[in-house]
Amino acid sequence: MALFLFLLQGGRSQEAHFGVKGGLNYSSIVGDLTDGLKFRFSGHGGIFMEIDFSEKFKLQPELLYSSQGFQYSTDLAAIQTNGSVGEENDFRTNVQLNYLTIPVLGKFALNDRIDVEFGPQFGFLLNQVIKNKDLNQDSNLERRSSISGDFQLDYGAAVGLGLQLNDNFSLSPKFYIGLRNRLNALQGAQNYNAAIQLSLNYLFR
Repeated sequence: MALFLFLLQGGRSQEAHFGVKGGLNYSSIVGDLTDGLKFRFSGHGGIFMEIDFSEKFKLQPELLYSSQGFQYSTDLAAIQTNGSVGEENDFRTNVQLNYLTIPVLGKFALNDRIDVEFGPQFGFLLNQVIKNKDLNQDSNLERRSSISGDFQLDYGAAVGLGLQLNDNFSLSPKFYIGLRNRLNALQGAQNYNAAIQLSLNYLFR
């Protein structure tokens, strides 16, 4: 929020507008020790400010709640018998990483309808929710646990497009790749957050 107030002060000499946005995430973890991890669908939503510096360049800071994470399946029977038994996975684990994210995007106009967007993104982990679901047909068992994220910092780069639908509505597909190694405790191992986002934006003019 302090960043928004700072940018608002700096943008008073420019034309600035506020907006709201929300949409889908398709996220996972990429890099070392990620075999078997799959992407998961989730969502995001929040507010943004668009500061016009010229017809060709705008700055767009955002403040979003973003649910990321990954999922994987486990065949317990195969594990217990060293792989000699078990043809199907028994459990699906869904790891939900809930972040407060602050992208700061530069928007470069290609024409009246399309912008190229890129810039840094900072994230603060709010909490981690783990759901284990029994996939056996005769069981609906699901276990859920949650731990605080202690505002652990994630940072990376975002790049995407802005597609103007009319004066108020736009679509923005975006790709984010984290640059902070999630495995600092394991020497030589590196993996990072990754997410594909599709947002519907409404700009108040």
